[in-house]
Amino acid sequence: MLRLLLIPSLLLLLAACETTPTSSTTAAMPSVASDQDQGSILELIAAAELAEPTRANLLHLRAAELALENNNFEQARRILTSTRLPGTANFEYQHALLQARLAIALEDGPAALRWLRNPAVISRPLVQPEQIAIGRLKAEAYFVGRSYLASARERIFFDPLLDAEAQAENQQAIFAALLELPQSSLDQQAQKAITSDLRGWLSLAAMSKQYQNRPKRQLEALGQWRLVWSSHPAASRLPAKLSMLSAIVENQPKSLALFLPLHGDLAPFGRAIRDAIIASRYQLGREIDIRIYDTSIASIESLLNEAISAGAELGIGPLDREKVTRLSNNPALPMPILALNRTLDGSSNPNLYQFALAPEDEMVQVADQVFREGKRNALILYPEGDWGQRNVTAFRNRWLSLGGNIIDSSVYANQKDYSTIIKSLLDVDASENRAGNLRRIIGESFEFTPRRRQDIDFVFLLGNQTQARGINPTLAFYYAEDIPVYSTSHVYEYSESRIESIDLNGIRFCDIPWKLEVADPLQQQLQTLWPAARTSLAPFYALGVDAFHLYPRLEQMKQLPDEKIFGSTGVLRLNPQNILTRRLHWAQFSNGAVVTSPHVVGAQ
Repeated sequence: MLRLLLIPSLLLLLAACETTPTSSTTAAMPSVASDQDQGSILELIAAAELAEPTRANLLHLRAAELALENNNFEQARRILTSTRLPGTANFEYQHALLQARLAIALEDGPAALRWLRNPAVISRPLVQPEQIAIGRLKAEAYFVGRSYLASARERIFFDPLLDAEAQAENQQAIFAALLELPQSSLDQQAQKAITSDLRGWLSLAAMSKQYQNRPKRQLEALGQWRLVWSSHPAASRLPAKLSMLSAIVENQPKSLALFLPLHGDLAPFGRAIRDAIIASRYQLGREIDIRIYDTSIASIESLLNEAISAGAELGIGPLDREKVTRLSNNPALPMPILALNRTLDGSSNPNLYQFALAPEDEMVQVADQVFREGKRNALILYPEGDWGQRNVTAFRNRWLSLGGNIIDSSVYANQKDYSTIIKSLLDVDASENRAGNLRRIIGESFEFTPRRRQDIDFVFLLGNQTQARGINPTLAFYYAEDIPVYSTSHVYEYSESRIESIDLNGIRFCDIPWKLEVADPLQQQLQTLWPAARTSLAPFYALGVDAFHLYPRLEQMKQLPDEKIFGSTGVLRLNPQNILTRRLHWAQFSNGAVVTSPHVVGAQ
């Protein structure tokens, strides 16, 4: 009776919105809908069960749209799959757009584009609002599919159809898409571009990438660009990050204090960061006074007071988490601090920026990547000890929150033979036991090939290179050679010899650009002077370089939530808690070499 009473009001609601174009969404991760919205979805589905086919389809569309708006992508997929095709022309059009929106939300650009090429879409005479809506969907589909130039082109195409406010937002998106491309690609494409609008955007993005770490030089180059491209749309409405350049150059600190450990257990890391910062200062020719304070011989509070007395305008460091926490809990920090770690208690401070090489972040990125690829059933291997437990917990929490399943997991020690662990995890020993029992029952011998379990989509292998070299071949030996293996940066250590990496073949992992990309002149210089900048201390040299590049941009990043810095430790963004987050690159071991994976979402 309740369902019957609900149907009239639901049908009136649907009649009012039947021909309304859907809006696009680019949310990437699923979340739970509110109780109220979830109830509405269930009521719509219940009403559809009692409605005639045409009206049932419309009810399903509205329910799927609600699920999309609440980021419940799995529910939206189930609802859209349950619709009855074929239907009316308008229904099939709306259905294709919702499918495209869902594919974009799941970061499946090619699938979204296939839906946007559906006959129901391409054969429909579109009014201007529909042209804009489909143009935006195409641009978003190209973007999540890493076709950044195509995304920008699509936005440039429909930009003249927008009002002034929408144009400002769209042009920000054009610039953001082009900045995802390497500078060399931007320069090449600018020479090939047919239209002047596209050529101007490409040259602006290339200039911005080239001088990203030199605000003063970037400001000068921007002035030259505006002279050449005075009639370009961006000349009168600069992207937000470029419109702030004058203030950045004028207000950047002239005196830095480095708070780093130069003695004790943390000294190698502190010295690597120090050397990278000093080298960056000379390589960029930046006029700034740098004073170094050793946090291993005095309290951070006394060093901070000493730096303030010496005229410091901004601090970089400390590296120790306990010292970062003490600074965070100081309500009256006398100057901005770019800390090189995060607080122990999760506290934040408006004058403290937290920039860390946190391994827990890598666990989250692996979970996100694998889930986006459609894999759901995980097998986990991790080392014993606090480090392994802490990081596998971070992976497990993220994976389960996304809706993934953990089929089994096992902890391992530093050992030479992993056969027992792998056989048990893959149920190969159970298969062998069944064969043995059958031989005893029938009293005859026979040829037998053991089988592994079939409910695993991927293996998450947490460990260092030595451990992975023992585990990865063992997985293949016990019939799991077709199961993809994912890991983190800890599995990759630079070596001149490919032989040492042969046993890692097939493992996919995330890591910092410093270790995966072609070295720039500064990186080459550091690696020549300090060979450790290629090996064990590489992340800390990269951290020092990025810290020096970041300090003039901190206020800009604070004011522009979507601002990105393409750094040596990843693509950097500042969240509302003043924590710098990193998007790492992806790579895979192949024939003993490391090959970057541009097709992977989030790779460079």
